[in-house]
Amino acid sequence: MNQVAAQLRIHASELVKGALIFWTILLTIIVVSYLIAFFGGVPDMFVVTNAPIIVFVAITAFRLVKEDLDYSIHLGLTRNRFALGSMVYILGISVLFNLFHQSILFIADTLQGSVLKDTLTFLSWSSILNNETSFILDFGLDLLLTVLVGFLLFFLASLLSRFGQLALYIVGLVSIVAMIVPAVNQKLFEMVMNFYHGTDLLFIWGMIGVLILLPLFSFFTLQKASA
Repeated sequence: MNQVAAQLRIHASELVKGALIFWTILLTIIVVSYLIAFFGGVPDMFVVTNAPIIVFVAITAFRLVKEDLDYSIHLGLTRNRFALGSMVYILGISVLFNLFHQSILFIADTLQGSVLKDTLTFLSWSSILNNETSFILDFGLDLLLTVLVGFLLFFLASLLSRFGQLALYIVGLVSIVAMIVPAVNQKLFEMVMNFYHGTDLLFIWGMIGVLILLPLFSFFTLQKASA
């Protein structure tokens, strides 16, 4: 476990600079959006702030395998411990980033209507579901989606490391074909709509199930990945 802790420290030191740049850019976009909406007279400008977090975590997860696997193995870390440390790292940054994101939304919501005019509308689960949602639900759904995408990109990077680009092409082709099949896309559409109307949480349970399986697939794939 000391090796895993050392791996996490290495990842954390690499994260600091990237995180500072990321949040600086995102906060700048929010401030500039406020200025444009206020001085330009644009009512209810729509701003998406959770999607960039998902993209950042996804890129970070993919780079863990692509750039750090060889180095970690040469340091004496086993593939299982590398995968374990990486999963903990992905989960950790997902929690921190989404907590900070919810803090920004809370501050913006507090200031709007008092200090600032109601000029920005942030994409949230309240707006998607057309219903008032709690902090726990907003944070939980954002975290679930962020970790799911992060684990997925880690698994895809594991496939790339083990089998090469052909594996990614096959996964992409299978995914496209599956989505074309009426039985699949109709069932998925029903699950999403039932979740949207709040009548069925099968879609969420499906995401949780995939979230559990992806690390297992990654552990198995990395067993014989080149390093």
